[in-house]
This record gives sequence, structure tokens and C-alpha cells, in this order.
Amino acid sequence: MITAPTNLRLIVTYAVCLPLAIFLGYLLASDNPLNYGTLWGIGLVLFFLALPLFLRWHHSFLILTWNLGAVLFFLPGRPELWLAAAWMSLAISLLQYILNRRLKLISVPSVSRPLIFLAIVILVTMKLTGGFGFAVFGSEMYGGKRYILVLSAIVGYFAMSAHQVAPRHALLLVMLFFAGAISNAIGEAAPFLPTSAYFIYLLFPVSGTAYDAITSGALGGSGLLSRLSGLAPACAGVCWAMMARFGIRELFNARRLNRLALFLAVVMIGTLGGFRSAVIMLVLTFCLVFYLEGLMRSRLMPLFFLLVALVGSFLIGFSDRLPLTMQRSLSFLPLRIDPIARSNAEASTEWRLKVWREVLPEIPQHLILGKGLGFSAAEQAAAAIDERARGGTTESTEVVGDYHNGPLSLILPFGIFGVIGFVWFLAASIRVLYKNYKFGHPAYKTINTFLFAYFTAKTVFFFLVFGGFYSELMSFTGLVGLSISVNGGVARRMVVVQPRARPQPLRFRPPVRKAVHAAS
Repeated sequence: MITAPTNLRLIVTYAVCLPLAIFLGYLLASDNPLNYGTLWGIGLVLFFLALPLFLRWHHSFLILTWNLGAVLFFLPGRPELWLAAAWMSLAISLLQYILNRRLKLISVPSVSRPLIFLAIVILVTMKLTGGFGFAVFGSEMYGGKRYILVLSAIVGYFAMSAHQVAPRHALLLVMLFFAGAISNAIGEAAPFLPTSAYFIYLLFPVSGTAYDAITSGALGGSGLLSRLSGLAPACAGVCWAMMARFGIRELFNARRLNRLALFLAVVMIGTLGGFRSAVIMLVLTFCLVFYLEGLMRSRLMPLFFLLVALVGSFLIGFSDRLPLTMQRSLSFLPLRIDPIARSNAEASTEWRLKVWREVLPEIPQHLILGKGLGFSAAEQAAAAIDERARGGTTESTEVVGDYHNGPLSLILPFGIFGVIGFVWFLAASIRVLYKNYKFGHPAYKTINTFLFAYFTAKTVFFFLVFGGFYSELMSFTGLVGLSISVNGGVARRMVVVQPRARPQPLRFRPPVRKAVHAAS
């Protein structure tokens, strides 16, 4: 039966949808349907149509897109999707709080304060070192996107930690948070797809190796050692999702050998990326989770040693017969490695050491006020000319600021105050993650164990092995924000009050007194 309210909803629906359909048809029928004006119009229409979904699921959408390798291709500079999700989620949360003061947002001041301090340091440094410039808008200053990345990472923490996820969805969202990195492998499939499917890469960018393979016409690329750079983060995301879901105890469950087989297969495929850092990070995180789960004295310890012995024996015997990219990933181990893979890895290490030696003397002059993340086009052009004149030195890398070193990528752009803010944030985050691991709900024990181990491993890795502040701050803020969201804040030790027994005074019973009086 159709009632009056139903008729009203139908009329409103048609009144909105029909003009929008006519407008979209007009845009798509234009002479150039892929220009920025058309894309902006289509994007705005789709955004307003999906706005009710964003109002309801903006927090879950932020978690899903945090590690997703998608970009907003219709915007200048092609920013990542998680950037827009972070700002939109925080704006919606604040708007909901203004309209409904009964809505309580989660607040953890111990983590919020260092992030606010760090944001102030970034903004002051940006103001004093040339401002905010976007080359895509015609500015002579580069580096504006990097400022957007670090500020969005801070905003993303406040947006993600503002709400607690529903307990029935917590495990699924945590797995999807890490599994979103699988999208990085989409860019490696370009050489195997027909040209009619290349529209996919408007949303998921093509990797450098795949682009070289397409232009050169060879699937393996143009070089002797072509690294599949998208496979390493994609396979790492699968490993992190499996460890957060099952933990090492369940991965080694004798009744579920398919889990262990899948985990080992993903690790093996990930080594095709050719990144030594990916293998080191995986081993470090695995060892920390193994220890935190208390497996050092369990029955899994002999099985673990047996597995290590089998894998080690295989590598010792056949390491030089593996694909070159796999050999490069394992080149930090004392194994027989093909000279091509070893020389490529050693050249990369020597290049990094050379960069570090040249930029270390600059630390004192940028100790108070950092050099910032911006640089001018003139500086980059002069550095490139000087680099070609000297036969391939590191001037352009120093200007751009890609030092491939965590401490240098922090202290040179933002000085000692940036270091203080970041170390303060790391210490507060580790404390929060430890409390959630130690005192959190038993249902989240596996998740909290992995998050604490993974964050600790990334911190050690950032300072001792490899890191980049502006590109990896979102990883740190995302992990601690996810932990707070899953646990509903910071878990505390439960204090159980034991009842106190009060001693009663010794008294004679009345019958005893009467018997004594009668006898006398």
C-alpha cells in the first residue's frame, strides 16, 4: 500500500536524481569528458550522493583506506585517498559532537599533547622556511604535499581514535586495516593486462617497474635486476593481517597447517620485491610477537627451531639459484649470492652512507630551526647541474630531503624541537600500547599483542635501519589510533577489592556461666 509519506519520498527522490542524471549525461557527452572540470563535477555529484553513507560509516571508511594505495586522480597532485578520509572523518566527528553533546569522543591526552606540539613545530618551521608551496599550482616552491602528509597523519590519529569500533567488527576492521596494502600489487599487473583495462590505474598508480616494462616491451623490465616494488608492501600487509588475526601460536597450529603454508608462501613472494628492509622488519616483528606470546618455553619452540633449520639449510644450498630479486632481499645474510645481486645491494648501501656523510655536518646549523620540507625549483635545478658535473653525486637527493635515514629525516627538516616532539609521541604511544597489551580485554589479546610488537619493531627499525619521517608518520599514528579505537581508550589494571574479615571477641556462652554458678 502506497501512503502519503511514501509518495513524498518518491517525489523527492525523483526530484533529486533526475536533474543529477541529466547533469552527469551532459558532462559525459562533452567534447573532452576527462578534463578537470568534468571530473570535478562528477566527483561532487558522487560525493553528495554518498554523503549519507559517509555520515554513518566515516570511521570505518578511514580504517579501511589507511593503508590502501588508492589516489584521488581527479584532484591536482593525485593525493592519496586516506588523506581525504582523515580530514572528512574528523570534520564529521566534530560536527556530530557540536550537534549532540551527549556524544562522547575518546580522548587520550598523553598522546594528543605531543602530536599537537609536533604540529606546532611543523607549522612554525614551514612559515619560517619559505611557506607552503605546490608545484602543481604553479608555485616555485616544492614540498607542499609533504607538509600535507605529516599534518594529515596527525589529523588521522585524532579522527581514528575519536570513536570505538563495534566489538563485533573489531577483528575484521583490524585485518582490513593491514590487508589494504594488497592494493600496492595492482600496479605490478599492468604488463599482463590489456590496454582496455588501464582505467584501473587512474585509482591505483602503476609502479615504476611495471611502467618500464610497458615502455620497453619486456615483462621483466629493462634492467638485469628489476625489483617488483609493489609486492613487498602487499605481502607484508597479508603477513601483518594474519599475525593480528591468529598470532604465532595459531599460525603454528598442527591442525591448521594451511595457515602456516599460506604465511610462508606470502613471505617468499614478498622477497621478489628485492627489499632487504622488508625481510629485516618481518623477522624483527615475528621475534617480538613470539616473545610476547610467551612461546619461548612452549612446545612450539622445538618446532620453530626445526623450521628455521630447514629454511636455513635450503638457503645455504640453493641461495645462488633463486631469482635475483630474492637474492637481493637476502643479501644481508652470510649466503652465496649472485655477484649481480650483491653488487646492486652494496651500491645502494654505499650510496646511502655517502649521503649520510655529506649531510651530517649540516646538523648544527639546522639544530634550532630546521630547513623544512620545502625547496625551490632553482635549488633543485642547480643541484641537478652540479650532480651531473661531478659525475653522479648526491646533491639533488640532499635538496629533496630523501636521506633514507629516520633520524636525519627528522632532525634536519625540523631541528631539535621536532626530535623532542616525535620522541615524546613515541614514548607515550608505546606506553598506551603496552597498557592495552597488558590490561586489555581478553578478546583483543592477540590484536593488542601484535600492535604493541609491530609498533616497537617499527620504532627500532626507524632509528637503526631505515626510515623517512614525512612518509612514515602516518604508520605510527595509525597504529596507536587503531589500538585506542579497538580498546575504547587506554586499558587500566583492574583492582579487585577483597573483603576484610573482622575478628570477633571471645565470649562465654550463657549455659557455661549457669553451670559454674550451680556447682558453687
